[in-house]
Amino acid sequence: MLSDQTLGIKQKRFFWKIVIPYIVLGMGVVLVTGGGSWDITNHILNKPESFFAEPHLILYGGVAVSIGGFIGTLLPIQNKNLFNLKFPKRLSGLGIFLLIIAGPLDFWWHDMYGLDGLLSPTHLILMAGMLFTSIGSIVGIIRIENKSERKTGVILQGLVFSGAWFSLTGFAHSFSLPFSKTDYVDFNPEPTFAAVFATIVYPIVMAFILITSAKVNSGKFGYLSTTGAFYILIMILSALLPNPVLVDTIPFYLMNLIPFVLADIIINKSKIKKSHYIAGAIIGSSFIFSYFPLITYTYNEVMFDRLVWPSMIPLIYSEFIVVIFPILVACGAVSSIIGTVIALRASRRIII
Repeated sequence: MLSDQTLGIKQKRFFWKIVIPYIVLGMGVVLVTGGGSWDITNHILNKPESFFAEPHLILYGGVAVSIGGFIGTLLPIQNKNLFNLKFPKRLSGLGIFLLIIAGPLDFWWHDMYGLDGLLSPTHLILMAGMLFTSIGSIVGIIRIENKSERKTGVILQGLVFSGAWFSLTGFAHSFSLPFSKTDYVDFNPEPTFAAVFATIVYPIVMAFILITSAKVNSGKFGYLSTTGAFYILIMILSALLPNPVLVDTIPFYLMNLIPFVLADIIINKSKIKKSHYIAGAIIGSSFIFSYFPLITYTYNEVMFDRLVWPSMIPLIYSEFIVVIFPILVACGAVSSIIGTVIALRASRRIII
């Protein structure tokens, strides 16, 4: 009896010793993405910009945390090779490399061209590093859990998955938001292209991340909802609270949790065949709410072409939403099929 307890304690310690570096990797990305989201908000509010602004410091801190996590994955631990971690280790290593070089390159870009837009070569390098690191973190955590038959829990997994969600969203924002025109370069996307791109890609990203979070934990309610909840929390902290005009929209924004919980119930609790596609459609059709407030700028460009002051965001959003809401819901549901298919294939590869 005592020996069984001792063995259980040793196995538990071994599990956490292996998995903690991958958790730290993912936590670092969450800080990076949160800092990046706050930085976009500061740009919208025309706050003074510098290399050492508060959002940038959070971003740099996140990079440091991820570097620490990656170093942890390299530490020699007995029997670590049993977990098939070569791919996540290499992918996260590539991500860390990109995160490290993105800082000096961004400093150089600021020195050469002053303020940079959302879409810039250095930002694409940063976002690629975030994405590779977060995916490496997720794959590592899931494979360790499956081999050891232990769980990190919905909180830690949900937080790490939210980092991957923000990383993919960063790419989507870059090619759909009109925030990339400076005194030296104009990388702003063409308005019609930006609107079509956003309508297709945002639902794909949402369905891919949330369905994957559910499928790698098949039959377990809560992982999808928790991932969505962390996304909502980070958006409130980085995009709504810093803008005084948007504080009153927080109760509205919290309602985004409803489709996430509903999708979680359908995919894990119902006996409906192909329930993941129904869940994906519910998720995808809600993108117009999840990507508030930034999505206002995308559709304003193609519908009204007004100058969007931060104080005008709620008004302009409400004006276009009543006009194209049915179209966006339908398009979001259809686009989500692509994200769901990718999620099903990715989840099978992750758990190998």
